[in-house]
Amino acid sequence: MAGTAGTAGADPLAAGGRRRRIPRGGIGMHLYTVRDILAADPLGTLKALAGIGYRCVGVSAFPRPAAEIRDMCAEAGLNPVILHVGHGDITGNWAAKLADAKTIGVKWVVLSSFPGSMYTVDGIRLGARQLNEAGQAAREMGFGPLLHHNHDSEFRVVDGTRLSDILFGETDPRYVGFELDLGWADRAGMDGRQLFLDHPRRFPVLHVKDHNGQGGWADVGHGVIDWSETFETAHVGGVKYWLVERDDLPAPLDTARNSYETLARLRF
Repeated sequence: MAGTAGTAGADPLAAGGRRRRIPRGGIGMHLYTVRDILAADPLGTLKALAGIGYRCVGVSAFPRPAAEIRDMCAEAGLNPVILHVGHGDITGNWAAKLADAKTIGVKWVVLSSFPGSMYTVDGIRLGARQLNEAGQAAREMGFGPLLHHNHDSEFRVVDGTRLSDILFGETDPRYVGFELDLGWADRAGMDGRQLFLDHPRRFPVLHVKDHNGQGGWADVGHGVIDWSETFETAHVGGVKYWLVERDDLPAPLDTARNSYETLARLRF
């Protein structure tokens, strides 16, 4: 399905009957998208994102001390809302990562992915238990639920079971939520609208990622995902932040501009 926001002659502002829009403070950039220029000029990159219009960021691929990340985001006028961590962090370095998250000032900590060997029925069941345990500790520290970020592997069917069904069904909503990566989900054949309906209030943060339908990525609104349709049920899913992400790096600030323009004018 063609992305309405990026189709010539089709402006979401003119979409009949669509009245919802993304709050300006909810449009963010996941910093993995700009990782190379961020490494070369961190403050300049953050200020460039703010100049485009972004008001929040997801912290990832930013190997600086937590206090520096906090201070640079503040100087640029950006609100850091999530911090990505690895599986080894939630199982063996959790107190230190929660302390970093507290210093940076995020509301949610996000597990980027499980190790590849865990994408089995038993492995994901273990992962769900680990998420529950780490998520309870995060809540006790004043954070929101620990979020899990998906790729396409979570939507595999293994031995007759879709792995994501285990994650949704065996994690405690008090302690665990999800950062739904819509690009990977769509490439796996999943319908974001239906996921929001099936799992209400479990998706406070999104990765808004587009693809070209042929195995490559695209700027938001310039690929195949129809964002107006996808976001029709986002309020049911409890979405509060829409973070742009593109995994490849053809032109990070062009991606930032194009994607922001799409989301800022989108109606759904």
